[in-house]
Amino acid sequence: MGEVLSNWKTYVPNSAYLTQRGATFLFDAQGELLYEHRDRAILGFAADMSHPLSFLQSL
Repeated sequence: MGEVLSNWKTYVPNSAYLTQRGATFLFDAQGELLYEHRDRAILGFAADMSHPLSFLQSL
C-alpha cells in the first residue's frame, strides 16, 4: 500500500480512469492508450444489473 501511495502519479497518471472496475489499460510513455479491456461481467451474476439485490424482494 505504501508503494502505491508514494508513487500514485505513476500508477494513476490520469484520474479519469480511476473509477473503472474490472478493467486493464496499457499506456505508452506519452500517455496514449495502447490497449484496454473492460470486463463486462462485473455484475453478470444479477438478473437486473441496475439492482443486483432485487432478488431479495421475493424472499
